[in-house]
Amino acid sequence: MVKIKYWSALAAIVVSCFAAESAAVESGSTELKFGAQRITVEPTGFRFKFTDTSGTILAPAHAQAGLRLDGQAVTATEAHSDRPGHFTVMTAQDLKANVSVATSEGLVSITVAPEKEGACKIDLSLGGLPVAYGLGDAGGWSGQLNLVTDKNVRYSLVNNGSSKRWQSSFVIFPHNGLAGVVFGGKQSSVLLGPEAYTMTVTADEPVTFHYMSGDMPTIYGNYKKLLVENGFPWVKPKSRLFELGWESWAALGYQTRDETVLKSISDFQKKGYPIRWAVTGSGFWEEGGTTTSFGKYGKKFSEPNAFKAKLHAQDVKWMIGLRTNFVLPGGPHIPKSAKRDFNLKGKFFNGNPLSTVGVDQSYFVTDPSGNLVVKTSRYFPIVPCYLLDGRNPQAVDWYTDHYRSWGVDGIKEDTMMDVGSDLLDIFNDPIARLADEGALVMARCGSFSSSGTLLRINDTHVKDMSQRTPINYWHYAASGAPNVYSDTVGFRQMKNYTNKVVRHAWLMAVTAGLAVGEVPYGWNEKQQGLFKRPFDFHYQIGPYLYDAAMKSYHSGYPYTLTPLGIAYPNDANAAEPTHYQWMAGESLLCAPLVKNHESSQMDLYLPEGPWFDYDTGKKYQGPKLLKNFAMPRDKTPCFVGGKGVLITRESDDAPLTARIYPIIKESSPFIFTHPDGSSQSVITLNSWKGMPVVKNTTTGDVVPVILDEKSGSVSFALLPGNNYQLNENN
Repeated sequence: MVKIKYWSALAAIVVSCFAAESAAVESGSTELKFGAQRITVEPTGFRFKFTDTSGTILAPAHAQAGLRLDGQAVTATEAHSDRPGHFTVMTAQDLKANVSVATSEGLVSITVAPEKEGACKIDLSLGGLPVAYGLGDAGGWSGQLNLVTDKNVRYSLVNNGSSKRWQSSFVIFPHNGLAGVVFGGKQSSVLLGPEAYTMTVTADEPVTFHYMSGDMPTIYGNYKKLLVENGFPWVKPKSRLFELGWESWAALGYQTRDETVLKSISDFQKKGYPIRWAVTGSGFWEEGGTTTSFGKYGKKFSEPNAFKAKLHAQDVKWMIGLRTNFVLPGGPHIPKSAKRDFNLKGKFFNGNPLSTVGVDQSYFVTDPSGNLVVKTSRYFPIVPCYLLDGRNPQAVDWYTDHYRSWGVDGIKEDTMMDVGSDLLDIFNDPIARLADEGALVMARCGSFSSSGTLLRINDTHVKDMSQRTPINYWHYAASGAPNVYSDTVGFRQMKNYTNKVVRHAWLMAVTAGLAVGEVPYGWNEKQQGLFKRPFDFHYQIGPYLYDAAMKSYHSGYPYTLTPLGIAYPNDANAAEPTHYQWMAGESLLCAPLVKNHESSQMDLYLPEGPWFDYDTGKKYQGPKLLKNFAMPRDKTPCFVGGKGVLITRESDDAPLTARIYPIIKESSPFIFTHPDGSSQSVITLNSWKGMPVVKNTTTGDVVPVILDEKSGSVSFALLPGNNYQLNENN
């Protein structure tokens, strides 16, 4: 999908400004209403702030200037009395810009159009705000759950081909009921600190900065609309990727082959690990080839159709690694770097004949002068490559057509090219097209939205578990992409049993993506039993996690993984708990022990409301800090609260189970999407005591109910397309 041109966007904004309600207030300021909030623009420095209808400040104005042009503060602002929401601004050095402020319910869009020729650096600033999440990889690598520290920090949006490959300027401030984002321009960055919240871009055309206000679901709903309107992919998740996966990279590196893959998967399945998808990320291509040697399998996968059929017979879907870079024509190309990726033994790369076609048809990225951009990854294939221009619809069509020649079920996208800050938008559309056409997609590169069901953070290790991995999860989810994944459990450290590996498994078990690679069969029986518990739990809640992802897809709100500070924005203690905690879906609070993982205790925070220990059924009343709470390796690190509804499964053949906890205070519905992606069940909830009556309102039958004496929860079988009503037994 092609993103709309900013001139067209500006025209639409100008029209909407005439509908904005405005009123002059004291000292020449201008006030515009947007739902229950207001934006006030002061003439000095174009300083603006957000308030509610009572005048309470939701977001303060910057102390000096709300707008800077090429680093120069705006000093004069002229409001156009005949055009509400329009202004002409000027700096002391006579730089001018036209500014329009458009408002709708919960949304303010400020478009800045500098009058100078050529590129102009634009800074739009509010004052400092206390708690912030988001910014994709820029936030994920900050080392902080709260991106606001005691110093002003500038976060630049770049794709460095390695650790930072998914970027977003979206930031949410849950305590203030505010979020901001900018899509246009280049060299985008965001400054956060005690003194300022500043979005910065450089552009030679008008740029629109967006601010969303309201409660968290309203903010994310408006953000989803903005993403779709601006042409970013919005991919419907596929339930298969919420099952357990297997990846060849941690187990075999480049030395994968069909029989070793089948043996590893079969061994796991015999041990009770329900693997449902597998990634052969490397080495499936011909000698000297790459992932874009489309359809040219090597000797190690000499009969791909037979191999796929064997996987399908074991109910496993086959995914391959795929990138969007093309080795130059000619060759063979010899890597200059002496450093080689893990056990890569290839000494040359063939020239890709498709590159000649791509050049002739203008399918590859060019620089502003029209010259082809050539990049060399420091990881793979370590020879010069062209980059597919995903902004070109014809290039996307061409790439998609060639992908089909691999004949697989899906991909793990893993392009590793340092493209800096100006080419962040070349990755989204080609990969999203594959997902839209039915492929299972694990995405890595991109901006603002995920191009696949799972959004993968960079290669992670057990040592990353205590900080970087959960922090990256946190900020991806806050940025509107909650279906996170971080490679295989224990990544290359499965030879010897450690507490770290078990804790790592629990961390991944309470998120969307979970996979294995290396086998843990050298461990003793007790150790293997401890290791398998998180996999069994992930299997049990897999349909529930998928339903949460579907709720995210429809609403924009990050249900699959909701940082506690977003789920409970008015609770200061939820903003940055001692350990990393989040909500999975509407009912499950997840608190994996990842810090001090050699211990078996942690400080755990429960927000307002009743919470039930998942394993024991013991009830706690929040808000409450549980000091030194026991969290042994065999304990499920979850509490049930919130909506109080879990959907679980015990086997592939049995019906799903709806488990309702005694939390409901008034009649409310719980809408569940089944793993087929279309069937739904609506459970109407009412408060009860003792044993309630559950009626299947689709068939009219009363449903058998099982009461759990420990928690007081009740369970019953849930059938696709059937609706249920829970009432007190009178």
